[in-house]
Amino acid sequence: MKRYFTLLPFIAVGMLLLGASSTAQYRVGSHTLGINATVVTEPVGWGVNYEFGFDEHIGLGGVIRYWGSERGPFPIGSQTRVVINRSVIMSMFQASYHFLPKERFDPYGGLRLGYTVFDETAEIIEGFSPYTEPKELPESGISMSLMTGFRYFLSPKISIDGTLEYFLVNDEAYFDNDSDTGLMFSVNFTLD
Repeated sequence: MKRYFTLLPFIAVGMLLLGASSTAQYRVGSHTLGINATVVTEPVGWGVNYEFGFDEHIGLGGVIRYWGSERGPFPIGSQTRVVINRSVIMSMFQASYHFLPKERFDPYGGLRLGYTVFDETAEIIEGFSPYTEPKELPESGISMSLMTGFRYFLSPKISIDGTLEYFLVNDEAYFDNDSDTGLMFSVNFTLD
């Protein structure tokens, strides 16, 4: 008898999850807001994402991400050591096509287009020579990427997301590993 009382809560939770999962899917008119981390780039980028269910297969939205980095101290010349602080703010609009919109597991693909602002400052920490800018200073400008990924709905209101992104237009010289690929993970909340 004790065994049945032990199993009863697990059975009840399982039935609730199965009942709730029938509506756990991408929906037309839904507003999805999430927090994300881009992890293939070095340093890691953090941000927020939004998607509106425009129609049965097409979602429209945007992503805003921030990367911060401190390089150094490292020598420039024989007498000078500097620390370089870099930051990036990338805001992009996105359009994605959802292949299985009625399923709990939702693969998608799409395009992102936006603008990236690179900022760099240098602080001389030792020495007397004037600092000159590095040769490969990133330039602010238009960014564009192709993306593919999947979303898995844990419940009707919560989903997790993994997106592989390939930057077609972007200055990848900012990243320590010269990456032109990003892997973004996010936790999303459906607001409606």
